[in-house]
Amino acid sequence: MISLQIKVTKQIMNALLASECFDTFMLEEATVTTFNTFHIDGHIVEDFYTADERCEHSSAFSLWKDIRPFCFQVIKGKKTPVSFKVVLHAPDALVEKIAADPECGVAANLIRALALNIRYDNGHVACVTGCAYSTFLMDKSAEKLWDAYVRRMFSGLNIDFE
Repeated sequence: MISLQIKVTKQIMNALLASECFDTFMLEEATVTTFNTFHIDGHIVEDFYTADERCEHSSAFSLWKDIRPFCFQVIKGKKTPVSFKVVLHAPDALVEKIAADPECGVAANLIRALALNIRYDNGHVACVTGCAYSTFLMDKSAEKLWDAYVRRMFSGLNIDFE
């Protein structure tokens, strides 16, 4: 787990809300506080869908690309939000890619989530990575690879951090 302090808020906001950079990630939850507090639970409610539509959803969470417009709508405007928090999970393909790395000693089926928590508060953005396993593991190689991936991704997106 690492905590990255974003140097320029606009960089991460543009990547998160105005581009497709995170669209393949799954949303666990989002909370935006402006004139009200808006909370979005990213868990898919299967009863909303027909049996055929349920087959299309392989994940328990909504894709960020489907929720991003709602968050953008709440955040956009002349005033910055009081705060926001977005918890994203890496897509399954990325989890499998990290688990397949020769330096990783953890099987993909043991990785429950590779999470990225993005939090804006008091004019600052912090991004915290996390790794959840389906069982207790001493091996932290998947977590280290995920941390390195997030650093590379942010650098590739020209998001300055420390």
